[in-house]
Amino acid sequence: MISRDQALAIARQWAAAGRPGPPPEVFLHEFDLGYVAWRAEPAGAATEDPPAPPPATGYPRAVIDRQTGEVSQWPSLPEHLIAERYTRRQAAEGRFPPEVRHVLESAGWFPGRDVTSAVEHWMVRFADDLAGLECPPAARAALIEFGGLTLPQFGRSGRPGGGFTSYLHPTRGGVTTEGARGFIEEYDTLVYPIGNNEDGPSELVMDAQGRVFLLHWADEFLVGPDLDSAIVSLIRGDEMTEASELDW
Repeated sequence: MISRDQALAIARQWAAAGRPGPPPEVFLHEFDLGYVAWRAEPAGAATEDPPAPPPATGYPRAVIDRQTGEVSQWPSLPEHLIAERYTRRQAAEGRFPPEVRHVLESAGWFPGRDVTSAVEHWMVRFADDLAGLECPPAARAALIEFGGLTLPQFGRSGRPGGGFTSYLHPTRGGVTTEGARGFIEEYDTLVYPIGNNEDGPSELVMDAQGRVFLLHWADEFLVGPDLDSAIVSLIRGDEMTEASELDW
């Protein structure tokens, strides 16, 4: 268990890294799982030349875990918001494998992410294209949490960027529904578009059960029985099952 004094010492080491001179003073915000730390910048720093960056893009902050003392760096956000996000991240620790979680977090995902306003705007903007397609609750939840993310796939090197990238709506480009409408007609199963994949390119759609399909020009494939499994499969580049082989 890390005490406040120990957290303060760790925070000072973090704040001094790569900076000449004496360790800067730091502020601490204590919460259930640890401490949020940030540098106490000298008075008048905002008027010096060069000026200090604005709070929205300014000095980074850190979280010191209460159990382990591990330090993780966070953007310049209010300490209460960082504490909330850290708590959500810890609660979802086992949701994705570490390498998949790294790709997701690098793309801008965090537990509790909510882009409802962007989803609603997207649905209005492309209402004509989406006409006649019913958005099931599972698809809406997927868009709200993951919409707008760009997810690279692992290549032969084992690192992201070497395969086919997936783009999840609602913020990238337009929307293609030709494949979704054909899938509905062929399998008598309602699906809704949630993104695109570079392979083909292909459409990513979800049905009312939460299953994710990739609609490629060559065939239709089941990516995963639920969204989390599908994300893991897309990022890892796992083999997929042909939709025609499923027991409908």
